[in-house]
Amino acid sequence: MGQENFEHVRRFLLTLIKALHQVGGGRFRFALIQFSSRPQTEFHLNTYPTTQDILGHVRAMSYRGGGTRTGLGLEFLLRTHLTSASGSRATEGAVQVALVLTDGRSQDDVAEPAQVLRMAGVEMFAVGVQDAVAWELREMASQPEDSHVFNVDSFLKLQDIIQDVVVSVCSAVTRVGGGPLVNEAPMAGQGTGKDTAPCQLAH
Repeated sequence: MGQENFEHVRRFLLTLIKALHQVGGGRFRFALIQFSSRPQTEFHLNTYPTTQDILGHVRAMSYRGGGTRTGLGLEFLLRTHLTSASGSRATEGAVQVALVLTDGRSQDDVAEPAQVLRMAGVEMFAVGVQDAVAWELREMASQPEDSHVFNVDSFLKLQDIIQDVVVSVCSAVTRVGGGPLVNEAPMAGQGTGKDTAPCQLAH
């Protein structure tokens, strides 16, 4: 990926987290893993008390180079992040969402760990950049494919899909969670602010 492209990823994450926080009325919790030859936790769902703390971590985090073992990253996510001890609220009925961002073909299998995550009730979204492999993104993502798979040909274009990602995440949470509509707000830093993304979250 390289440091320059990592800065585009950082910007994407900052904008995405702000937007989800806004449309979700503050009900989203966030965790982050960097994966390469081996996965590395940035923070768990219960690491930070506020979204501002999370944004501060993202602004300060370092790029970790290495290979592309996406399957190992997915296994790591399930084993170390989607647990009650790490802040998961699945047992309370909260919808679990995982968004995987990759820029190349994985050096290991992604199909099996992705299937285990989906069977555990996780809504899986796949975002591919540049050399990402379309069929591999589809193997990771939940259905329907057209709202769970995103693919752009450059890191610069990540900003262009944030609106669609947020709307798709909120739609999936609404469908799975079935809770009351909590917030309808303009997207942070997107266009004219006229577009809205209603977000429905389980308690």
